[in-house]
Amino acid sequence: MDMRGLAHFIRDIRRATGNKKEEERRVDEELAKIRAKFIDTSTMTTYDRKKYVCKLMFISMLGYPITFGHIEGLKLMSQGSPSAKLIGYLSTSVLLNENSDLLMLTTHTVYRDLLSEFDFSRSLALSAVSNTGSRDFVEVMHEGVFSIVMDDTVNQHIRKKALLTLLHIYRKYPEIVDLHTVIPIAAELLLSTQDGVSMCAVTFLNGCISKESRHLYRDIPNKLIQVLARIILEKQTEPGYIYYGVPAPWLQAKLLRLLQYFPLPSEPDRRNRIIVVLRKIVKATDKVLKDAQTQQKQRGTQSRVSAMNAVLFEVVSLCIQWDVGSKLILECVNIVSSFLSDKREANLRYIGLSLLARLSFVHVPGFDFHMHCRQYQQQIIVSLHDSDASIRKKALDVLVVMCNQGTADNIIKELISYLPIAADTNFKTSLAFSIALLSEKYCQDYSVYVDIMLTVVSEAGDLCPPDIVHRVVQVVFNDPSVQKRAATMVFQELRRKAIVSEMMLRVAAFVLGEFGYQIALNAESTPMVQLNLLIKQLSFTSVVTQSIIISTFFKFYTLYDDVTVRERIVNTLQAYANNPHLELQQRTAEFIALVKLARSELLEKVFEPMPPFRDDVNTVMNQLKRLRSSAQDIWALKILEHGVENSSLMGKRKPKLESGDKQKEEPKRGITLNDLSSVSAAVPAQGDNTDEAHAELDALLDVSLPSQDVDRARSLYEENRRRLFDFSRTGKGVLFSSETIELQGTKSTHGADTRMKVVVHDKTGKGLVRVALEVIRAEAGLILQSRTKDGATVAAGGTITIEFAARSCFAFRNPPNVRLQYALSSDSARVCTDVLSLPILPTTFFTPYHVDLDANFSRLYETMKQTATSAGWHKAALPSASLDAHAIMQLLELQGYRAKVTESGTIVGIAAYAMQPKERVEYVPVVCEIQVSARETQVLVYTEDSVLQHGALDTMEFALT
Repeated sequence: MDMRGLAHFIRDIRRATGNKKEEERRVDEELAKIRAKFIDTSTMTTYDRKKYVCKLMFISMLGYPITFGHIEGLKLMSQGSPSAKLIGYLSTSVLLNENSDLLMLTTHTVYRDLLSEFDFSRSLALSAVSNTGSRDFVEVMHEGVFSIVMDDTVNQHIRKKALLTLLHIYRKYPEIVDLHTVIPIAAELLLSTQDGVSMCAVTFLNGCISKESRHLYRDIPNKLIQVLARIILEKQTEPGYIYYGVPAPWLQAKLLRLLQYFPLPSEPDRRNRIIVVLRKIVKATDKVLKDAQTQQKQRGTQSRVSAMNAVLFEVVSLCIQWDVGSKLILECVNIVSSFLSDKREANLRYIGLSLLARLSFVHVPGFDFHMHCRQYQQQIIVSLHDSDASIRKKALDVLVVMCNQGTADNIIKELISYLPIAADTNFKTSLAFSIALLSEKYCQDYSVYVDIMLTVVSEAGDLCPPDIVHRVVQVVFNDPSVQKRAATMVFQELRRKAIVSEMMLRVAAFVLGEFGYQIALNAESTPMVQLNLLIKQLSFTSVVTQSIIISTFFKFYTLYDDVTVRERIVNTLQAYANNPHLELQQRTAEFIALVKLARSELLEKVFEPMPPFRDDVNTVMNQLKRLRSSAQDIWALKILEHGVENSSLMGKRKPKLESGDKQKEEPKRGITLNDLSSVSAAVPAQGDNTDEAHAELDALLDVSLPSQDVDRARSLYEENRRRLFDFSRTGKGVLFSSETIELQGTKSTHGADTRMKVVVHDKTGKGLVRVALEVIRAEAGLILQSRTKDGATVAAGGTITIEFAARSCFAFRNPPNVRLQYALSSDSARVCTDVLSLPILPTTFFTPYHVDLDANFSRLYETMKQTATSAGWHKAALPSASLDAHAIMQLLELQGYRAKVTESGTIVGIAAYAMQPKERVEYVPVVCEIQVSARETQVLVYTEDSVLQHGALDTMEFALT
C-alpha cells in the first residue's frame, strides 16, 4: 500500500525535528488541507480516505489533538476491503479512547466482525475490544468474544486471541466474565498440541485465580503436570517454541507458577511424575550454568542461560512450596548460592536474592536458613549499595527475613547507618519501615527501642511513614521510664538542626508538650528555650504540623506559670488569629478565647495530660496487615502472612529489665516480609475512639436553659440588634442597657476612619468596679483600637468614657465584637460579662456618590450592572406597608447612598465605600437596586468585592424587616 503523500509528510516532519515551530507550522498546514478535503467526501476515493486518516493518526502520535476526521475512520472500518478495514480499526485504537462518545458508533461494526466467518475481521474486532473498551462497550461485545472461545471450529489462533481478550475484560470488569463457564474451556485448551494455545490458556488461568475462584481449578493441577511432562519427559515441543535449545521456557515458567497455588498431588503416580520433572529441570540448569562458564563467548550462551534461569526460579519456588524432599531442595540451595557470588550479572544476583528470601520457608534436615545466610551476610549488605534499585530492594528483603535474635543488633545498626545516605525516596521509606519492624520484634529494652525509632524518624525525615510516628509517640506516652529520655532526644534534635523534618517536629511537639517539664529544670532546656526552638520551626511547616505545635504551646501555657512564657505564647499566636487556613485560625481563636474567658478549672480540664494509648493497637503491625490484604503475588501474600503470625507475640512489649530480674522468653523467629519496596507513604492509622472524651468535654461545657430564659435571650438579641442598626444610621444612641449599667455612644466618620466614644453610666447609684470594654473580634479588613484600662472604676451615679478608633483597610462584613466586664462595688468578686457588637458596619464608610446630572447617574448605574458582579435576595412582600418608595429612599440615604427612582420604578442607590489599604484613601462604587411590588421585594447589590456585597445586603435586609 504505497501512500506517497503520507511518506512526504513524514519526511517533512523528520526534517523539522530540531525546530518545534517549523513542525507546528507543517502540522497546521496539513490539518488545514485534510479538513478542506473532508468538507465534501461524496467523491473521495477509498485510497484518499485511507491516506488522510493515516496522516491524522501520525499527527496524533506526535502529540497534537485531533478534533475531526474520526467519522472517516469509522467509515473505513465498515468497508469490505482488508486494507481499509485495517486502517479503520487502527484509527479507532489511536484516535478514540474508552471515554469517547464516538466509540458507541462502532458497536454494530465490531460486533458484526466478531461473528464474521473471516479470521482477519475477527482478529481486528478482538484487538479493538482489547484496546478500546468502556464498560457499556464491553458489556455488548463480551458475548461475541465468549462465543469465539466456546466454538471448537474457530481457528486456534483466533480462539487464543479471544481468550486473552476475555482476560483483559476480566482484569478491568471482573463481574462481566462468567468464570464458571470459561475456566473449563481454558482447561481444555491447556492440553492443546499447539504450545501457543497452551500458553494463552495458562496465562488466562494465572490471571483469574484468586481465593474466590480457586474452587473452579479443581482439575487444573493434573493438566498442568501433563503439559510439563509432555515438554520435559516426552520432549514434544513445537520447533518454533524452542529458544536456544530450551523447550518452551515461557510456557514452563507459567505452568510452574500456576502450580504454586496448589498442594503437592496426593496420588503417588502424579507426585512422582512432577518430582521427576523438577529434578530434570534442576540438573539441566546446573549443567547449562557449568557449560556457560567455559563457553561464555559462544553465540547464544547468555540467552540460553537466561531462559533456564527463568524456569529454575519457578522450580525452586515450587520445591519450597511443596517441600519435595531434602535432596532436591539442597540442590536448589547450591545453585541459588552460586548466584549470590556472581559479580558480572546483575540478573543472577537479583534471582539469587529473591530465592534466598523464599528459602526461609525450608525446613529440611541438613539446612539451617539463618546459618546459611550468615555466610553471605556481607555480600547482602554490599548489595544495599548496588546501583540497581531492584537489587537494593531485594537485599533489604533478605536482611529482614534472615534477622533473628542473634543477628538483630548488627542488622539494625547496618540499616540505620545506611538510612541517611539512601537516595531513592521509595526505598528510604521501605528502609525506615523495615527498621521499625525489626525493632518491634527484637528490641527487649524500651529505651533502646525509643532510641532506634527516634533515630529512624530523624534520619528518614518527611519520608518516614506516619505509622512509625504514631507508634513512637504511643510507646513514649505509655511507658514513664522513657519519657525523660525521649524529651531529651527530641530537644537535642531541635537544637542541633536549623530546619527539622515535619515528622520529627510532630514527635517533638507531642513529647515536649506532655513531658517537656521533666527536663525544664536544666539550664539548657528551660521552658523558654523549648518554646523558642518550636517557634523557630513554626513558619517552615505544613498546616497539620503547625496545628500540633499550636496545641503544644497551650500545653506549655498550662504547664508553666512563668509570665514571660505565657506572654510569648499569646503574642506568637495573635498572628494566627487571621490566618487564611481555617483550621489554624479556628484553633488559635478558640485557644485564646479559652485563655481569656475560661476559668482555671476549665483550662486544666481541657489541657490536662493525654491519657495512655491502647496497648492492643500497633500501627506498625497494622500497616503490615494492610500490605498483606493488598498483596497480589502468592509469595508476597505467603511471606506477609508468615510475618504477621510471627509478630503475634508482640502485643505487649516487656518493660525494661531490671538487674537481677530474669524472665523466661519464648524463642523468637525473624519477621519475614517480602516486597517491602511496595511500602510508600503509609495511610495514616485511625486513632483511638475518643467519643468518651468528647462526651466528657461536652458535659463540662453544656449549657441548658429553661424555655423562658431562651425567649428572654432571643428578645435581648433582637433588641441589641435594633439598637445597633439605629445607632449606625444616626451616629449616636444607646449601645447596651440593663438594670445596673448603660452604655451610650457617639460616632463620627471621615473617609476610611471612624472615631467612637462610649460612655459607661452607673445606674445603681452605688458605683461600679473592674469595668473594662475589650475588643475580642474584628475582621481582617477592619483595624480597631481602644483606649481603655482594665479594672476602671465608675463612681456612684457617675460615668467614664472609652474611646475607639477604627480604620477600614478593605472590605469586611460583620461588625466587631467587644466584651463588657464590670462588677458592683458591693460585690466585687462577682464579675458580670456581656458580649456586644459595636455599630461599625460596612455602611459606616459609605458616602453618597457625587454625580452631577441624572444622565450621569443612569449611565453609572447601567455600567455597574454590566461590569460588576451582583448578589441579592427577595422576599414575598414588604413586612410593613408604611415602607413606600419615599421611605426606602430615606433608608438608603441614611446608609450613605445617593438614591433615585428610575423610570421603571426601580429604586437605585449609589455609594462610595472608603478604604485605606495604604497611604491614600480609595473609593469603591456600590450600587443597591430595590424593586418593590405587591407580591415581593427584591434587593440586588452590585460591586466588585463579594464581601462588601454581602455586608451591604445584610444591612439592607435588617433595615427592611
